[in-house]
Amino acid sequence: MNDKTAFAWDQLSEVVANYLRAHVAQDFATAVTYLPEDVTVLDNGEVLQGREETFRLFDKSAQDYDVETTLNSISRPADDLWEVGTHLSGNFPGGEVDLRMIFTLVDGVIQKLEITV
Repeated sequence: MNDKTAFAWDQLSEVVANYLRAHVAQDFATAVTYLPEDVTVLDNGEVLQGREETFRLFDKSAQDYDVETTLNSISRPADDLWEVGTHLSGNFPGGEVDLRMIFTLVDGVIQKLEITV
């Protein structure tokens, strides 16, 4: 089941949708509440261990840069995986980038989040 479709909130699992709503608003204090304490996040090649470390990095980025995130697509490469295509624009180096956010769910919980170009 690997078909890409236009972005539609109701096609996401509830926990992924809740996380993304907060993430897009750059409300990372709320976003990380949808992650377990022992989450693994891979962001731009950097491995973050746990909710607290993830919050610190995302919050620092939000303080350093003004970023607008557009959610473009959803695919579901496997039953426990959700892939969301995003477009970021802002005052960070390069100014624009397309990213993939890959959520791995275990028992309905986001156990891993991978953010890649």
